Amino acid sequence: MRNRLVLIAVASARHPWRAIVGWFVFVALCVGIGAGIGGKPAATEDFWIGEAGRGEAIATSGGLQQVPMERVLITGAGAAAHNAARDITDRMLTLPEVSRVPGPRFCARHRRTDRPIAARPP
Repeated sequence: MRNRLVLIAVASARHPWRAIVGWFVFVALCVGIGAGIGGKPAATEDFWIGEAGRGEAIATSGGLQQVPMERVLITGAGAAAHNAARDITDRMLTLPEVSRVPGPRFCARHRRTDRPIAARPP
């Protein structure tokens, strides 16, 4: 009696399109079953593992969570940079996800402006 894997390989070699279609059906079936079963998304607390996790739990219980922050870098100097920073501030404050926009930080040496934007926690 021949090995079962050899028989499958011979059948796949003789009928390659059937093998390809069979794989597509198998993958579609697996994706459909996985989507149908569903799942529970991971929470932030699920990643608190080890010493770093203990530290994160202690910081969160003490109200020391880090605020999500975006930074916008504006290159250039003078009125154009100030107008761009003002424009970004005005636009960001209209978004519901933005809690505050602190003042810009200027670097005259490199002719850059850093504009931090704080997001509301989810």
